[in-house]
Amino acid sequence: MAIVTLNLVNVNTETECRPANCPHCGSSLLQGWGRVRKPIRDPQIREVEVRRFRCCDCERTFRHYPEGVGPANQSMRLQQLAAICWVMGLSLRRVTAVLGAFGIPLCHMSVWRDVQTLAEAWKLPPPPTGVRVLGVDGFYASIKGQDSGMMVAVDMGSGQPVALACIDEKDRPALFAWLEALQEQLGVVVMVSDDFNPYFVAAQRLGLEHQICRFHYLRWVKRLLNTLQKALDEQWTPLLDEVRLLLDELPPEGGARIYQLYRQLPTPPRDRNRAVPPLARLQKLLLRLSDNWSSYRHFCEQAGVPATNNATERVIGRWRTRSRSVRGFKTWSGLVNAFILCNAPLI
Repeated sequence: MAIVTLNLVNVNTETECRPANCPHCGSSLLQGWGRVRKPIRDPQIREVEVRRFRCCDCERTFRHYPEGVGPANQSMRLQQLAAICWVMGLSLRRVTAVLGAFGIPLCHMSVWRDVQTLAEAWKLPPPPTGVRVLGVDGFYASIKGQDSGMMVAVDMGSGQPVALACIDEKDRPALFAWLEALQEQLGVVVMVSDDFNPYFVAAQRLGLEHQICRFHYLRWVKRLLNTLQKALDEQWTPLLDEVRLLLDELPPEGGARIYQLYRQLPTPPRDRNRAVPPLARLQKLLLRLSDNWSSYRHFCEQAGVPATNNATERVIGRWRTRSRSVRGFKTWSGLVNAFILCNAPLI
């Protein structure tokens, strides 16, 4: 049985130490200025003691809160708990219902503000230098009622997202500019992606080594081979079987061998008024496999390069799981914060 541990903030009922400096001028000359009782919303504590201080230099007063308490009427522990409930799949109103069952009244907009507050503490960290292998992929999200293309970049070493951009992967100029900026900023050497053509072109233009996700290309290639085998004569069955074997074993000379198979095929007649014949589709497939062969087997040649883009897919998968119960986002910042929390180690 799995055990989930929630790393929640500690909440104290009173302050244990004096502040070191004045928050307004930085002076260390402080004078006690009384104590006040502050009611808070928390799963365990209903009231805390807050100390007030006066600065002897600027003569301004301020409050010094206990650990886990701030100016808000919720404790930091409750804010974190509400945000975690939302990340785990509950809607905003479901979170209020759950907390209300424990005697903690909270409106749904307060829950959303808690999500935003917690996300501010888990902002995407400044991308570290030396991200050698970068995974990229695109997805769609709803902003102001319209689907917008998004791009995410993931450090394949740590599996953590390092960049998020509102870019449609079909917009080649914007995609190339974004990848070029990441290459300069992170020192990227290898890019891992699916077999969408703009990624292949971007890798060539930027001089990046490229690994095409093995799962993606095997899925559509083997499906196409099975379709072609049903449509072609039996004389082509040995050729199709050899292509399957080359895809499974990925030998270094596989690309050259597939090109030889391509040259053996007769050129079928072209008729624009008819569908593309199976033999022409096979020719196109073999030529594409031959051209991309080095990108199919790059993981065999370099350590640390994964065969698939699963790390990026997991990051997007966590987002999609959470976004199913969200009707959309009104702002880009709200979407980014939600994306960050879905991939933050909160539990």
